[in-house]
Amino acid sequence: MRITFSDFRPFRELPFGRSLVLTAIAVLLAAADWLPDNPYVDSDYLEFLLTVALGGTAIVMAIGERMSREGIVALRNRVILLTVTLAFMSVASEFATRWIFRAVTTSSDFGGYFSRRWAQTEVVHTNHAGFREREFANDKPAGVYRIAVVGDSFTYGNGIPEATRFSDLLQAHLPSRFEVLNFGQPGANTPEHRHMVQSLLNDTHPDFILLQWYVNDTEDDDSTGRPTFYPIVPFRPLHYWLNNNSALYTVANMQWAETQATLGMTTSYPTYLQHRLGDPNSHDSRLDRELLDDLIVTTQRKGVPMGIVLFPDTAAPIDAHYPFGYLHERVLEACGAHSLTCVDLRNDFAGIKDRQSLWANKLDHHPSARANAIAAEKILEAYSPAWVGKK
Repeated sequence: MRITFSDFRPFRELPFGRSLVLTAIAVLLAAADWLPDNPYVDSDYLEFLLTVALGGTAIVMAIGERMSREGIVALRNRVILLTVTLAFMSVASEFATRWIFRAVTTSSDFGGYFSRRWAQTEVVHTNHAGFREREFANDKPAGVYRIAVVGDSFTYGNGIPEATRFSDLLQAHLPSRFEVLNFGQPGANTPEHRHMVQSLLNDTHPDFILLQWYVNDTEDDDSTGRPTFYPIVPFRPLHYWLNNNSALYTVANMQWAETQATLGMTTSYPTYLQHRLGDPNSHDSRLDRELLDDLIVTTQRKGVPMGIVLFPDTAAPIDAHYPFGYLHERVLEACGAHSLTCVDLRNDFAGIKDRQSLWANKLDHHPSARANAIAAEKILEAYSPAWVGKK
């Protein structure tokens, strides 16, 4: 059958209801182009969905014009059957995903369905100050050597039992007169570490401060230019609800984010950090070094010794192509400049053939119990002679 322009009805000849629907979608599509950036709706995604809605509505109307009543009823039934089938498959897939990933505790973003489930089942205990640590008195008991561990979610122990964290392992291996306290704060960077150290020196009076470092500490709370990923669902409130309540959506969204980076739809995290910090004389590089230097000098002025343990990013192999080596070297340079003994775990983690055994789980690259055990062993090797020698 040959279709010519004479087969199409002019817009003005459409029934009022149909023309109103098409006009409304077209107006919304035009308005979406003027929407400012906001945390609730991604304007680019909204434009895409409205374009699809406009085209889909026009197609449905065109089909309705050319189909008999019986044909429309048959099509409606097929659509209902397809909708019911997809709904059933979605529910079945959700339960299947929860079963397949039943061993997963948390996801890397410290949020979403798995992290919420873990927080509920693990029953994470916090003390009166909000730390994942036992209660303790600011006034240090006589004869106690107090070690304060400062860090981010690696120190906090995202996705692993409290007893398997390196701070708890240190406590278990040291004599009873030692007190190891965990002050891990998920999401903390160098500025928060510096503030925490200043607070501890004034209030908690540690005898030693152990700082846990990770590559993203160098962002220093400035996420300008950090890679952003489009969620599967562009409407932010719905995205967050699905991410918090659906294992299937959480896994699919994480895979979608990885796909965007692979396809070059967004900048990879190593490329982003290289752009910001690759030059040691860049503004961001100098700022991060100043903050770290100030943190170290603060402890030295108080006469409190300090050490730093550097955790590498195990998401990729730790080899000659490890993308964050230059950041490790700068921290080690600062350690040398201030005569600090520091522990870099790159070589120790690189020797582990099963890299995933260093992850909290297959969806979370935070250190596993095995990684924490390695860290505790290396920390004890580096510092315990000095600690035990103290009276």
